[in-house]
Amino acid sequence: MGLKHKAIEMATIYKQNSKVDAILLTGSVALGWEDEFSDIELHIIWKEAPTDANRIGPIRSVEGRILTYHPYEDEEWSESYVTHDGVKLEISSFLTSTIQSHIEDVVVKSEVSFDKQCLIASIQNGVGLYGQSVIDVLKKVWLNIQVNSQPR
Repeated sequence: MGLKHKAIEMATIYKQNSKVDAILLTGSVALGWEDEFSDIELHIIWKEAPTDANRIGPIRSVEGRILTYHPYEDEEWSESYVTHDGVKLEISSFLTSTIQSHIEDVVVKSEVSFDKQCLIASIQNGVGLYGQSVIDVLKKVWLNIQVNSQPR
């Protein structure tokens, strides 16, 4: 099974939670650069803050082994784990409002935060696995701000 197919399978698990607004595949798999060293990178975009149970539930459902588990810091929750069949996942969770704020910070306010710029690039280059309308709005907000902030 390819990593993109596995990512789609994992998205079906995450999207069962009504707090999830969208799921985005990022990284080498999204860009078509997958190789034998690749893992699956998912951005889980939440309507409201996830609980530990929200974050751990999908891991348990695939009999995953947690490698790292970080609480909310720098406006992100993150964890990594290996599924029972040996696939490594890197999960970054953000509130939808946080992503919208970061887009404005970088594009309108010209912040040079590396982390914020990487997040925006992942939104632009990622592959939507769930909540495509939310992802489309985020991409459109970025594009509209960028176009409207150009000097005339």
